[in-house]
Amino acid sequence: MKKIFSIGLVCLMIAGLLTGCGKSLDADRDTVYVQKKGTVVSAAIADFDKDYYDEEELKTYIDERVENYQNEHGKDSVSIDEFSVEEGVAKLMIKYKGCEEYEDFNEVTLFSGTVPQALAEGFDFNAEFTEIEDGKAAGTIGKEQVTDTDAKVIILSEKVDVKVDGTIQYVSSKYTTMKAKDTVSIQLPEEVADGEESTLVYVVYQ
Repeated sequence: MKKIFSIGLVCLMIAGLLTGCGKSLDADRDTVYVQKKGTVVSAAIADFDKDYYDEEELKTYIDERVENYQNEHGKDSVSIDEFSVEEGVAKLMIKYKGCEEYEDFNEVTLFSGTVPQALAEGFDFNAEFTEIEDGKAAGTIGKEQVTDTDAKVIILSEKVDVKVDGTIQYVSSKYTTMKAKDTVSIQLPEEVADGEESTLVYVVYQ
């Protein structure tokens, strides 16, 4: 999601130098929300405070990117829920048919399913986990306690907030901070936030 803004803003910056996302999601940071029915709603938020930025140009770029994807994958694959620019901040809300469409559109990892399904897909849960109680960290546990459940899990490789339809029970300890019972903030360091398997974050919930 951040990539579509980054590319769009770079295009506007170059132009400036040459010439002189369904359900509403309340977010103050890039956020991915995996809903019960499998759809994904995401929010991308970026500073839009340069004189050479043009709201209509950015909107045109986003519309074209989404339309091109729809032409290849169907109208219901991805759709724009909201685009706005207010007080120097641009916000884009996009709805995806499912995790596969989100992964493909954004070129990142996003898995949603049960822990047994994730194991069957080859995810090894090779991480130290933090147990979560009432939205707060309650100590570390090994991966065996996590993998021995049939709970739901979201696995992803992005520096975003993750919201789930449920209550978070465990998160992989590295790079994560709880914001609420259903939301975790992921802070991947820039040098490894490129989708490599070593940066996968696990969010387990009921």
